[in-house]
Amino acid sequence: MKNLMFLLGLFTLLMPISAFADQTAADGSAAPVPALVASGVCAEPERMMYNDLIARIDAKGEAWRARYEEVRTEEQIAAYQKERRDFFLAQLGRMWERTPLNARVTGVIDRPEYRAEKIVLETLPRFYATGTLFLPRPEKFAPPYPGVLVVCGHAFEGKASDFYQGICILGAMNGLAMYIQDPVDQGERLQHFDAEGKPTHATTAAHSLAGIGSILLGRNTATFEVWDMIRGLDFLQSRPDVIPDRLGVAGNSGGGTQSSYLMALDDRVFCAAPSCYLCSLYGAQTHKSVPQDAEQNIFGQLGFGMDHADYIIMRAPKPTLLNTKTKDFFDISDTWVSYRDALRIYSRQEHSERLSIVEIEGEHGYCPELLDASVSWFLRWLAGRDERIVGAYPLPTLTQEEIRSVPNGVTALPEARTTYDINRDYNEELKAVRREKLASVTRDEFAGRVRAAAKIRPLDGIPAAEPVGVPDSPDWLVLKAEGTVGLPLRCHARGEGNLRLIVTEEGNRSAAAEQLAAQAQGSGVGTVWSLEPRGWGESRAQGTSYYNKDIFGPDGTVWYLAYLLGETYVGLRAEDVVSAARYLRGEDGPPVELAADTPAAALVALHAAAAEPGLFSGVVLKPSAVPGSWADYVDSAPQPYNLQNVIHGVLCEYDVEDLMRFTGCTVRE
Repeated sequence: MKNLMFLLGLFTLLMPISAFADQTAADGSAAPVPALVASGVCAEPERMMYNDLIARIDAKGEAWRARYEEVRTEEQIAAYQKERRDFFLAQLGRMWERTPLNARVTGVIDRPEYRAEKIVLETLPRFYATGTLFLPRPEKFAPPYPGVLVVCGHAFEGKASDFYQGICILGAMNGLAMYIQDPVDQGERLQHFDAEGKPTHATTAAHSLAGIGSILLGRNTATFEVWDMIRGLDFLQSRPDVIPDRLGVAGNSGGGTQSSYLMALDDRVFCAAPSCYLCSLYGAQTHKSVPQDAEQNIFGQLGFGMDHADYIIMRAPKPTLLNTKTKDFFDISDTWVSYRDALRIYSRQEHSERLSIVEIEGEHGYCPELLDASVSWFLRWLAGRDERIVGAYPLPTLTQEEIRSVPNGVTALPEARTTYDINRDYNEELKAVRREKLASVTRDEFAGRVRAAAKIRPLDGIPAAEPVGVPDSPDWLVLKAEGTVGLPLRCHARGEGNLRLIVTEEGNRSAAAEQLAAQAQGSGVGTVWSLEPRGWGESRAQGTSYYNKDIFGPDGTVWYLAYLLGETYVGLRAEDVVSAARYLRGEDGPPVELAADTPAAALVALHAAAAEPGLFSGVVLKPSAVPGSWADYVDSAPQPYNLQNVIHGVLCEYDVEDLMRFTGCTVRE
C-alpha cells in the first residue's frame, strides 16, 4: 500500500500544475490526493467532464456519418432536409407574427460610385433594426436589381466596418442592391450601457448575455438574429427597385453563422456566400477550439445530428459559395470535409456546378479576394452575368457618422424595446401558461415534466454505478459512472435510521460540507454522506477566457458542449445524485433526504428529488442555499448568471418554486 501511495504521489507531481492547483492546504502542508486520482478512476479530474462530453460528441459524429450515408435518392434528400429544418426551427423556439416593418429612410448619400439609403426597420413593434441599402448608380445599371442581404460579423461598429461595407459597395458598383443590417448588440443596436451612457457589453459577450434569458424561454440569441434576417428579406422584397425572387445572403464570421442559418431556413435565398465560418462541430471546433457564443450553438444539434454541412445540404441544390481562409480558427480541413459532404448531395441532384469553394491564404476575416469572389458569384447566379470582378481597393466606404441611421442608437428611439423587453413579455405570458399546466398535475406527472426538460433519464435508464475504494481512506469511495465519470462520496457519520446525502458544489472536504454534516448529526440524522457531482469539487474545470467567468461562471466552454448535445448540466448532475442515492439506499434502505451547500447544488438536488420522488424523502435547504427564480432572472436581466444553472426551455414547464413545492422542500437554518 505504501508503494501504491508513493506512486500516486509521484504521478501527482508529474501532472500539469493546473490539474491539481488546489493541492496545497492554506497552511502550506500537502493536501490529500484527490479521491478520483487515488482510486484510479480518473487521472485528470479537471478534464473529466470535457473528456466525457467529447466522447459523446464523437459517438454522435459517427451516428451523423451513418445517417448521412443513407441519403442518396431525391426522396431521401428531401426527407433529410425536412428533418433538419423542422428540428432547427423547433430549437429556435416560437417566433413572431409579421407586423408592419414601418421602413423609414433617414438619409440618402450620393456618391459617384453608388447611392446609399440609411434605413430603420421595425422587425417587431418598436424593436428597431438599422441598416444601409447600397444601390447602383441608375445611369449605369437600370433598376430593378437582384438583392443581397449582408449580415455583420462580431464587429463592434457593425455595418460601419470597412470590409462589411466593402462587399456592399462592390456589389452596388456592379449592379446589385446590397442591404446590410446591424445585428443586435452591434453598431447602432447596442443594448448595454452604464450610468453615463457608455457601452458596457457588445458583440460576443452581449450575445451570450442575451442568450441566458432566451435559452430559459426555449429560444436562443439566434432566434432574434434569424427573425431580423427574415424581415430584412421582407424589406428587400418590398422595394420596387429590387427583383423579389432574385435574392441572396452573405456574411463573414458571425455573419457567416447568420448567413448559413438563413440560407438553410428561408427558401427565398436563392444564392448564398457565407464566409469564414462553416467547418464542423464534430471536429476541431469542439475538440480544439471553443463552441463560440450563444447564437452559434443550437440546443441539441449534435445530439440530433445537424452539423455545418447540413446548413448547405438543407438548401441543396441552390447556388452556394464557401469563402474560406487557410489559417482561419474555423478549421479549414473541417471546412473541406463539409464541402465534400455537401457536394456529394449536389452531385446526386446533378447540380455540382452550384456549389463552390474559395480558399485564400491568410487568417480569419474578409479580404479583397473574398469580396471579389462573392460579388462574382452573386452576379453569376442572380444577374446571369458570368464575370470576374476585381475591385479597386480601398473601396470608397462611409465613415461611422455618415452611415449612421439614427443619432444615438436604437435604444434612444421613442418607446424602443430590447431583446430583454421582448423576453420579459414572453416570460409574463409563460407564467400564466405554467400556472394552468401545473394546477392539477400529480407528483408523478410533474416528475415526467422535470425529466423531459432537464434531460434526466428514468431510474431504470441510468446504469448502476460501480463503487471503487480509495486506498487508506475507509470513509471515501468513488462511484464509477458511465464513460470517464467518477463521483467522489465521503461518509461523515454512520448510524441507524435515516440517511442524508449532501450535494456539494464546494467539495467533500469543504467547510460548507463539514458544517452541513455536523448539522445533520446534530438534528438526529443517522448516516450522513456527501457527494461531488461531476464538474464540482475535485473535478471542477477552470474554463477558458472566452466566456467571462464574472458573467457566466467558470464552465462556459464545457457547458456549451453539453448544450450542443442536448444535455443540461443540472440534468447530468441530478443523474449523479440519483445514482449515488440508489447505491447508498441499497435494496430496501430508507428513502434518502437531500441537502445542498449552494443554490446551484440545491437546484441539482431539487431536480433529482423531483425526477425520482420514490427514491427521496425530501430536500432540506438553508435559506442561503435556496435558488433564485428563473422567471425573476428574466424579469431583471441583463445581469450575470452562471450558465451551469441554465436549462433550455425550462420556463415553458416550471420554475424553481414549483420544484420546491412538488418535492416538499424544507427551508431552515
